[in-house]
Amino acid sequence: MLSQKYPSILKSIHPSSVRTSKEKKKKFSSPTQHQQTNKQTRWWKKKKVTTNPTQPNPTQPNPTQPNPTILSKRYYYIDCSYIFISIMASRELTPIPTGATTGTGTAATNGSNTSTPLMPSIVQISRPFFTHKEISYLHNQTIPESLKPHYTNIKNNVFQFLFQIIKQLKFPLRVLATAMNYYQRYYLFNKFETNNNSSGGGGNGNGGATFDFSDDPHTIAITCLFLASKVEDCIKRLKDIQTIANKLRDQNIDENKIIESSGLSYIDHQRKHILSIEYKLLQIIKFDFNNGPITIRTSVDNLIIQFCKNMKINYKLSMLAWLINFDIMSTPLSLVVPPHCIALAIIIISLNLNPIEIKLNHEPQEEEEEEEGNYLSAQEILQSLDSDDFKCPEVLVNEAIIYILDYYIHQYQISILNVYLPLIDSESGKEQGYKFMKLKSEFNEIKIMDETSCSKLLNETDEYLNKWDYTISSKGSTRFMLSNKRRRFNKELEK
Repeated sequence: MLSQKYPSILKSIHPSSVRTSKEKKKKFSSPTQHQQTNKQTRWWKKKKVTTNPTQPNPTQPNPTQPNPTILSKRYYYIDCSYIFISIMASRELTPIPTGATTGTGTAATNGSNTSTPLMPSIVQISRPFFTHKEISYLHNQTIPESLKPHYTNIKNNVFQFLFQIIKQLKFPLRVLATAMNYYQRYYLFNKFETNNNSSGGGGNGNGGATFDFSDDPHTIAITCLFLASKVEDCIKRLKDIQTIANKLRDQNIDENKIIESSGLSYIDHQRKHILSIEYKLLQIIKFDFNNGPITIRTSVDNLIIQFCKNMKINYKLSMLAWLINFDIMSTPLSLVVPPHCIALAIIIISLNLNPIEIKLNHEPQEEEEEEEGNYLSAQEILQSLDSDDFKCPEVLVNEAIIYILDYYIHQYQISILNVYLPLIDSESGKEQGYKFMKLKSEFNEIKIMDETSCSKLLNETDEYLNKWDYTISSKGSTRFMLSNKRRRFNKELEK
């Protein structure tokens, strides 16, 4: 009910000012009649002319040629005020008439010397999730084949770099997860380049050096952390984040040193680039701060804690699931699978691993040891577990399970989990990596997403995957709309 969702707004509207749809049609058949009956002069009563970019004279529109950029107009009457809503019909740039393009970007018409500048308008719907083939297609455009190993190494260094900043700022772990999501999403649509001038912390403080932070991966990481801190309601001043980040990269850096190329201090010059990158990043995420479904506005680590309590999982397996989640934060899995499906997949893997020993610095308290009898065994939980109880599509959960197992099969030696598990598994007498391989063989026949619809030909025709023009706002207008699905998402689930 509106009265429950917006009580303060409804109380401020007098009952007499709100009319039913039948009363509105009876009294005012059109907005023009209402303007004629209302003798008061208000800003919304001024005559507004809807122009068509293809019309030579905006004051004399041609009724036979409707505006292609406007699909419908609706008027809502609340307390003698009109709200005009125009819905853009096309997601493409407004087409230019053939033979009517001039060198200055204007559309000329026959029999008239006047010209109207073309104002492109585009609508972008956010796409929080991609397929693996789409990510591979985008990386082939932004990361050269020779730099892909270097990109992986830089990404791992950036992950540790951001983790150290978060520890000093005392941010929750969800800020790190969001920042890594933004960092990996940024390089889907921007080229990965290494800048020698800024790769070592921006230089040695010499005022004569050139400091270009626009392509520096660590500066981009700081920008992602700055935006993630605002999204996750852990706001800190940008200067505080810069100070900690610069000290971690270079202890001898002089932030007050004037840079001759810009006339600004080092920290102000860096700040200028960070804000410029943030403007690009906002367009990349399409101003979608939900990172997926709006109903699941929480991080994977919080969901793991909630699921473990719900399923009565003991402390040891809960910590194992939390450690697995920490490793997965640096991977692009959050760009493919929603957070609640990732959390459930991690718990399923933890229950199947069920190690006898975990090296933990923190031991369970006496109260937790007394409640150990209230927890269920791993086998009992697995037998009663149903993904539908957690609103998780089974296909997406399976997709996350296979991805996580592949990650540990190939990168277990550099994972954080390698620190907490013994080198040799006491049950099998083999290294822990073999346990993941055996577990994957048991999941070989599970149903995962079908990516046959994501062929290279279709990806090339996908407008969303094209190179984005960051200057579109200065040329025309862009409208960003929220969405919790990506293209062909339902079709892949049905197969």
